Amino acid sequence: MRVAVIGGGIAGAELIRVAAPCPLQFTLIEPKKQVEMQALYPEYLGGVARLQDLAAPLKPFCEKVGAVHVQERALRLEDNTVICEKSEVEFDYAVVATGAAQNYFGIKGVENTFSINTLEETKKARRYVEDNYPERIMIMGSGLTGVEAASILAESMDASIYIIEARERVLPQFSPQTSDLVEKALSKKGVNILTSTQVAEVKKDCIIFTDSSSLDCDMAIWTAGIKPTPFIQSLDLPKKNGWILVDDHLNAKANIFAIGDCAWVEIDGKLATKTGLEAERQASYLARHFRNMIKGRTFEKYSVRASTDSQVALISLGADCAVGVVGKTCIGVPTRLIYSLKSWIDKSFIKRFK
Repeated sequence: MRVAVIGGGIAGAELIRVAAPCPLQFTLIEPKKQVEMQALYPEYLGGVARLQDLAAPLKPFCEKVGAVHVQERALRLEDNTVICEKSEVEFDYAVVATGAAQNYFGIKGVENTFSINTLEETKKARRYVEDNYPERIMIMGSGLTGVEAASILAESMDASIYIIEARERVLPQFSPQTSDLVEKALSKKGVNILTSTQVAEVKKDCIIFTDSSSLDCDMAIWTAGIKPTPFIQSLDLPKKNGWILVDDHLNAKANIFAIGDCAWVEIDGKLATKTGLEAERQASYLARHFRNMIKGRTFEKYSVRASTDSQVALISLGADCAVGVVGKTCIGVPTRLIYSLKSWIDKSFIKRFK
């Protein structure tokens, strides 16, 4: 069977790695040369992680497992063919794993912000930090990426760091207990937290809020939200809130599956979070599912581990410090051990592909 995997991020690359070796002909369609670990972007921004910790080249990995890497961008699907920039890839099954795009919510002046949603954007932000030594840094959004970036920058730089959050507390997707613990940790590091504060416009030297107030800044970093990519929007597949809607077996339509951030995975009342943990588990599940399909066996439905109402995460707060979250429980000690566990998990993922 020919399987076209569209997207070489955590979900797509892990699917091919776990499935090999098996009698499937995998073609990975990914314009980047490497698989990247997005969870380490904040640490690279703060000068803590190295580039070799963040990425592994895809070509030697694909050669090792017998897959083909088409280093092009997928443009659309036509019947059982992926139309790419220069070539076409025919398939018996396709897996869409293209991730998500940064969502700027139509805010004016976002071209004046930096992003840490991709490695190239993070490298650009890091170069700016090294070359300009900004004294006032505004981080818009207080999800995992925003909180971790603020923590690390507060330690690695002599600068005033601000977190700007439109909702009433940081990490609003987590329990109030988690938000409270993290807010206290951030405050101890000198991070300024502005909640219930909405951005109206970003200028080169200041942030203007919806109440017409403003704050001067030397660097603005946007981490507030994601949305479906244009490729996902163009697909004639079932959707929910713009994401590809899949069934209990991560199947979207006929011979097309979707995993990772681009998919809306809701099973038994549990909505999967768009996290690395879920992307890896979905990839491993689908690899096993393909093996069972080859053997003509039925397979159990997917089980969501980290759902929106029961989060699972390790949150880095800098200085070899991290907290663990399981549902509504926030584990704050031992902080160094939790940090070591998170660091090992993040770095070991990339090592799998080397």
